[in-house]
Amino acid sequence: MQIYWHGFTCIRIEASHGDKQSTLVTDPYESNRGLRFPRTLNPDIVTLSKSRKKDFNLEAFSNKPFLITTPGEFEVQGIFVYAIPVRGENEKDHGKILYRFEAEDISIGFIGEMQRALTEEEIERLGNIDILLIPVGGGDYMTAKQATDTIARVEPRMVIPLAHHISGIKEKLGTADSFCKELVCKRENANKLKIKKKDLPADELVVTVLERA
Repeated sequence: MQIYWHGFTCIRIEASHGDKQSTLVTDPYESNRGLRFPRTLNPDIVTLSKSRKKDFNLEAFSNKPFLITTPGEFEVQGIFVYAIPVRGENEKDHGKILYRFEAEDISIGFIGEMQRALTEEEIERLGNIDILLIPVGGGDYMTAKQATDTIARVEPRMVIPLAHHISGIKEKLGTADSFCKELVCKRENANKLKIKKKDLPADELVVTVLERA
């Protein structure tokens, strides 16, 4: 499995299923936010972390991927997707979705545009998570402290921080460095995460800060 970060909460996951490879992309964004969205992606699956399609750049793909915008369970070309509705009382939570992805015997939790830590019910529904993809920059996303609180309760084996500041972003977001100071753990920097089930850390949490692909 290979995981790439394209900025904000947009992640690309490439996973093998037998002799076939499948690609999943989360939250494609509009280029007017300061980063140019790549025009060369042709994913098999696209997931949105809230049901308002107009908030995302769905015109970026030349193919027609399987689009997930509502809660439910899906299986597309060997990738299992569990779309979990957010049930917060705050109106800002309406229409938002958490995700659990399963591929190559690895479980991945994905959190998009959330402005609070997860509830115990949401954590329970995510289940046992190997790799957690979580926003950390504040603003329209979790703050570093909220992310740290969620990580402590989810107890993943690896974390990839999303929605943090990099050059070009117009929005004011906290940095990955600030998040890593909040969460004391082993840190690795990489341009992509290439990993198999047997390579997951067993004894300590590892944070992998990805460069934008």
